[in-house]
Amino acid sequence: MKNYRILFLFVLFFLIISTKIDTVFAAAGDRDTPYNAWENHRLTFQEYDWDSPKVIELQLQEMYTGEQANSMIAAADDSLYTPPAADEEWLLMKFNLKYVSGPDEPLYASDVIWSEDSFYTPSGAKITPIATAYFMNKYSGYGEYDVELYPGSQSPVYYGILVKKTVGGYPYFKIANGYNSSTYQTIYKWFSTKPVSYNPPTNLKAAATSYNNVNLTWTAASGVSGYEIYRSTSSTGTFTKIASTTGTSYNNTALNTGTTYYYKVRSYKTGTTTAYSGYTSVVSAKPTLATPASPKAVSSSYNSIKTSWAAVSGSNGYEVYRATSSAGTYSLVSSTTSTSFTNTGLSTNQPYYYKIRAYRTVGTTKVYSSYTSVVSARPVPSVPTSFTATRLNSTSIKLTWGSVSGVNGYELYRSTSSTGTYTLLKNTTSLYYTNSGLTTGRTYYYKLRAYTTVGTTKVYSGWTAIISARP
Repeated sequence: MKNYRILFLFVLFFLIISTKIDTVFAAAGDRDTPYNAWENHRLTFQEYDWDSPKVIELQLQEMYTGEQANSMIAAADDSLYTPPAADEEWLLMKFNLKYVSGPDEPLYASDVIWSEDSFYTPSGAKITPIATAYFMNKYSGYGEYDVELYPGSQSPVYYGILVKKTVGGYPYFKIANGYNSSTYQTIYKWFSTKPVSYNPPTNLKAAATSYNNVNLTWTAASGVSGYEIYRSTSSTGTFTKIASTTGTSYNNTALNTGTTYYYKVRSYKTGTTTAYSGYTSVVSAKPTLATPASPKAVSSSYNSIKTSWAAVSGSNGYEVYRATSSAGTYSLVSSTTSTSFTNTGLSTNQPYYYKIRAYRTVGTTKVYSSYTSVVSARPVPSVPTSFTATRLNSTSIKLTWGSVSGVNGYELYRSTSSTGTYTLLKNTTSLYYTNSGLTTGRTYYYKLRAYTTVGTTKVYSGWTAIISARP
């Protein structure tokens, strides 16, 4: 008899527990008026009466569908990726989950939201995924089975579910928010993934403003409190919030030269909770070095040309390229940290064309600016220096000058007026000349140039400054 009594009690206990388990998963709560998941919500997570309550915060941050969701989930782990059939699509959601307070025991993201059991259509039909996503590679550690939290910690969590396109719209999901011991039912809070009606900003633009800056601008959305800026290094990658602002622009500094950055912005409205708009379309920009300004090329001797340019902020050096025609093939002739370069060993009177670009070394790679406009010059003899005129006596003036490298001679010109007509006085290979037979007390004006002969052509330097003397 005792054994029968024990068996009866066991069966009764089993029936009670079975009834309890059946009712635990019965949906109860505010499904008709769900919270908006794009807002940050704080709630007490508890699924069974024997669970210790845990205060959590949850917010939907990103949601992708269609080809963008397909490519992101494929990138997460292509070895386990299930391509959707024609009547199927992936839904990809990124949440931020925070374990605010509670017992010092782990909280798993899959306990809060479970892909296999937590999602519903807006009409209330449970969504049983055809497949769920595995998050590896750059998403490693952020899947629903990977995120393990302790009090005070938080983490992004990714959910990817493959569903029939007939599911339609934005899915609902439910979270256990307590347990009713008298009815043996879990109390759920329901959430909608449909974006709120606040408008995102429009006309988002991104422009590189220096080697490590990108400036973002947009047109304001009406009725909002501010904007959140998100950034990624991939158009389909993970976007991270980098700033909030109440303005309509943001300067993103300390970036890597040559890296393309992708941005999107959303509006937010503060109140009892913070509500968000959807995101803008993604824009991108690449911080680049400025093009060297003020490029110049001038002859510095009969066989050399000096190029110069303005310094570029953030650059590690400059490369100088040369050609013998403006539209010809340019070859590298110098890599320098200076802002000038003298190109020697050139042919006198031959035109040479130059363009310059700055570079910055990022790791082991050189990242370049654009080229300057093309500048050109011809190597010609230098202007004679130290040109002097001295009274020798009452009818003579002695003229002297410094030697010019690479020349065949000098031409000395004279006038009786500083702005008058100058006539050739002497063609000489000497470095001085005595001008005699002059009128006492009259002022004479002189200028000088050097020349070198190329073939049958004389190639001249520029003129010296005009000097004068009186015998």
